[in-house]
Amino acid sequence: MAHKVKAVIFDQDGLMFDTERLSVEAWNIVGKRFGISVGDEFFDGIRGSKPDTVKRLLNEMFGPEFDMDRFLEEKRAFSYDQIRKYGVPVKKGLKELLTYLKEKGIKTAVATSSGRQWTEQNVGGAGIDGFFDAYAFGEMVTHAKPDPEIFYLAADMLGERPEECMVLEDSFNGISAALNGGFLAVMVPDLSIPGPELTAKLTAKCDSLLDVIRLFEEGFFTV
Repeated sequence: MAHKVKAVIFDQDGLMFDTERLSVEAWNIVGKRFGISVGDEFFDGIRGSKPDTVKRLLNEMFGPEFDMDRFLEEKRAFSYDQIRKYGVPVKKGLKELLTYLKEKGIKTAVATSSGRQWTEQNVGGAGIDGFFDAYAFGEMVTHAKPDPEIFYLAADMLGERPEECMVLEDSFNGISAALNGGFLAVMVPDLSIPGPELTAKLTAKCDSLLDVIRLFEEGFFTV
């Protein structure tokens, strides 16, 4: 049975851009300066989360005496510096998929837990700002993923119902938000690899954004 799609909502970090690896690098390098380290389970838990969730977890792990604000500012500065030096790391198939969707008349939006400044820098630097009809940034919602609020906001901006909106996500929190909101949840795994239980709940799983085009071409999704 084909799934009708009127709009596609894109996550940002780890989905459009290879910035989750950059984030891990920032955590590790800056973390050494502060004498802290975190593991894969921590990263899986915070991907797609808002900054206040990260702050709460850091406070729980390292105590109130940890200079959290300074650490997060240095980590942020490291990431911005890397982007300035080496450019925006665009994920395979992003431009091809955006071109395909535009040609088919399918609406598109970005729904990211990241802020406006980071998002606009990346989208503009990648030269794809003209492809999106709407943007929902982390500061525009109260509840972070896995709550579906940000996807509801994006769908409302596009004027479409959740059940006819595809959500493209790479994180567990993001996919949970899409599922909780009744969206067509398509996972393109990056650093977080879904197990059989989560995979069974997905509308589809793709190895890259190019595979999303293939699903349209094969009739799994229809316009």
